[in-house]
Amino acid sequence: MPSPETLRVCIGFTPLTAPHYLERLRSIPGVEPVVLPIDPGGDWLSVSPGEPHSEPPPWAKTVAREREAALASAHVLMALHTPDRLSERAPGLRWVQGAGAGVEQFGKAGIAKDRVVLTNCSGLSSGSMAEWVIGRLLQVWKRLREADEFQRAHRFERSYGRTFAGSTIGIVGLGHIGRAVAVRARAFGCRILGSRRTVRPGDTDPDVDQLYPTAGLHEMLALCDAVVVAAPATADTYHLIDRKALAAMPRRAVLVNVARGSLVDEAELARVMQEEPLAAAILDVFDPEPLDPASPLWDIPNVFISAHSSVSVDRYMDDVFELFFDNVKRFRAGEPLRNQVDMKAVGFE
Repeated sequence: MPSPETLRVCIGFTPLTAPHYLERLRSIPGVEPVVLPIDPGGDWLSVSPGEPHSEPPPWAKTVAREREAALASAHVLMALHTPDRLSERAPGLRWVQGAGAGVEQFGKAGIAKDRVVLTNCSGLSSGSMAEWVIGRLLQVWKRLREADEFQRAHRFERSYGRTFAGSTIGIVGLGHIGRAVAVRARAFGCRILGSRRTVRPGDTDPDVDQLYPTAGLHEMLALCDAVVVAAPATADTYHLIDRKALAAMPRRAVLVNVARGSLVDEAELARVMQEEPLAAAILDVFDPEPLDPASPLWDIPNVFISAHSSVSVDRYMDDVFELFFDNVKRFRAGEPLRNQVDMKAVGFE
């Protein structure tokens, strides 16, 4: 795809507006980075990126005109959150680079697959997220929360856990995150089952002991000591873990969701954890976010809640920039982009 003589690259992901990142982009001949500004101290981080926002968003009320001009001139947008009516606001838009793995927000914003290329950062966070999953499972199975409670109470009481090795781990979605979990869990001596949409009879996978198609999901769930949800958010995966799926899981099982909140029926999960509980539910994502302070999930024993923070960010921003920087050079040269999303497969119009 040929690039304009001057490629205007609009940076709507605040961490990448740091001067050293902008200077690197300016080093590419013909590239002009433009910042999509926010208010000083604007709180964008606590807002879920899953839905497009109106312009200006709550975190950029004082810079509405600057944002309008930046979008109107943009050929490329790098963003996590996205404005609504994106094709109208950015009529020259040719490529969107999502700052995370999820891209559903851009589909809702109205970009057209026949005019705009979409790429994401899938895979960059998979290693640290898989470490987080293993850490949480160790926390549950080794009863580390109870040991901490005994320490706070000055009680010298034993809190024996269970053995990790020999457990059966079910991975729902074998993308970068699911596969990274599978590799690490195997290193602990676990048996790995995997479910993905494209499984056909006879398919095998080097990182998985047995594969299941979506139609066989409940059969897989019934065999698991832990289930890790790592599939993308699409119309087909909405409430994939519903009443029937939760009923299929043994009560000894642990449910982990690091995908999107929409994949799990939270109301049904809250009921299950109160009336017929699983061993634990480990939740890093919710629908909507932030999780309502009135949600019953906060106070249910053996529900572990974190605020969409399973990724480690100590090196993540640099990794995101390096991927984006390479893609800008590729786009400028008319070369294939890394991490291009199959927009039809994920439901874009």
